[in-house]
Amino acid sequence: MHAGDVMTRQVQTVAPETTIAEAVGIMRRSGHGALPVVDGEGKVLGMITDVGIMSQCLPEYLKEVGDLYGTGDFPPFEERVRSLGGAFVRDLMQREVPTAEENTPLAEVAALMTINSLRHIPVVSGARLSGIVGVQDIIDGIARGARKGEPGS
Repeated sequence: MHAGDVMTRQVQTVAPETTIAEAVGIMRRSGHGALPVVDGEGKVLGMITDVGIMSQCLPEYLKEVGDLYGTGDFPPFEERVRSLGGAFVRDLMQREVPTAEENTPLAEVAALMTINSLRHIPVVSGARLSGIVGVQDIIDGIARGARKGEPGS
């Protein structure tokens, strides 16, 4: 099985000059937690993710400590949430994003996700986006493959 066998071909994307507020709106409407960032020619420049956006709202020390027990309301987080909407995707996107091609084995795509702590891998043809593979696409592909191997299939 290959990336092209399970990828989603109709991919919601954003441009680098999209605001974070616009990107979050697109994520909410589409139900996607990650959006490829592409230029005008469809070349993949990076990814913007819901977790990446959320992590920008946390002060650096909390990213290290991670323990908010007993903090109650947390004004620094709320202030950053309010101010982040006007920032641009180009300022927060992950730039070093591995990509796959349609003929990339699915095991390699899964390894890229695991090694890079990603849930989505853009699929490219040349440098242009042609699709995206998410964790759920791989899980669905595994399920389809297992059903094919069942007796009576």
